[in-house]
Amino acid sequence: MAKILLVDDDPMIIKLYQLILKNQAFDLTIAITGQEMLLAVSTQKPDVILLDVVLPDSSGLDLCTKIKTDPEFEGTKVILVSGEEISPVQIAKGIELGADDYLVKPVHPKELLARVNNCIKLKTIEEELRDKNKELKELSQHLQNVREEERKILAYEVQEELGQLTAALKMDVDWLSVNIPQATELQISRMANASATSKLMISNVRKIASALRPSMLDELDLYASLEWQCRKVTVVNNIPCVFEHDHQEENLSPAIKTAAFRICEDALANIIQHANATRIFVNMKMDINILCLTIMDNGQGFDLNQQKPKLGLVEMRERTSALKGNLDIYSEISKGTTITVTIPIL
Repeated sequence: MAKILLVDDDPMIIKLYQLILKNQAFDLTIAITGQEMLLAVSTQKPDVILLDVVLPDSSGLDLCTKIKTDPEFEGTKVILVSGEEISPVQIAKGIELGADDYLVKPVHPKELLARVNNCIKLKTIEEELRDKNKELKELSQHLQNVREEERKILAYEVQEELGQLTAALKMDVDWLSVNIPQATELQISRMANASATSKLMISNVRKIASALRPSMLDELDLYASLEWQCRKVTVVNNIPCVFEHDHQEENLSPAIKTAAFRICEDALANIIQHANATRIFVNMKMDINILCLTIMDNGQGFDLNQQKPKLGLVEMRERTSALKGNLDIYSEISKGTTITVTIPIL
């Protein structure tokens, strides 16, 4: 049963609304003053509020603003009701303050019911969308956690299993080259080639394992891992990538460390692929409650209003949101891009 809160100090209006709504499946509550309304909203959590613009102790517009800016009452619909002829400018002001609809007295019964039912339907749809969005975010976070765990396991298996087997193979080849004195020149050459190939395989195994999940992320602190990322960009891509931080000790959860590392990894990959930057700057600051990560480049930038967010940026935003953090992007064409991530340290 939908809950309707009527806020009006006119006994005739109250009686009229009761007559109009009595045959509907509504739970109707009456409030005469702004104080009574705030108490009723807090205790009963109405679905729709029919709010008179002029009340004995307060303004309906101010009350509307209080309701719409309080997260506790998210989704509550407010229909402002005015006893005077109002201009489009006044209606627009009410809508801008958060009102979901506007009625002018005297209200026709069919119009009142239609407006109320429309708000109830809209509230139901919004609640369904919020639930679905929450489910999708939870699923996204679960998939990220599963993928990260799979990367961790795979990196270990690649490093330990393939790495050890390849190292053993190289040792056997080297042993043969030393302990077969009668080997021909061709055999010696082939064994040397096999040894060099095994050495290259060991290097590639380490590279693959590191790409899946660097062991330093679990063994060392986040600062060392980010510094390694920046140094890798400088060496491999020949783009100066400077890393700075203001702290040497940390006490971060594995989830925060992984998220910050992956966000920086994705940001650097986007810069390398799309920005045409000649310099990158990464800064990390941490206080008692907040971790702040900034990635800035001097590349070509882009128009935030015209360009559809790439999947890399979407993934970064989802990682940040999962930890109740914020991700802000600032970019201008020919003036580079700055990504700022703030994550609360719980």
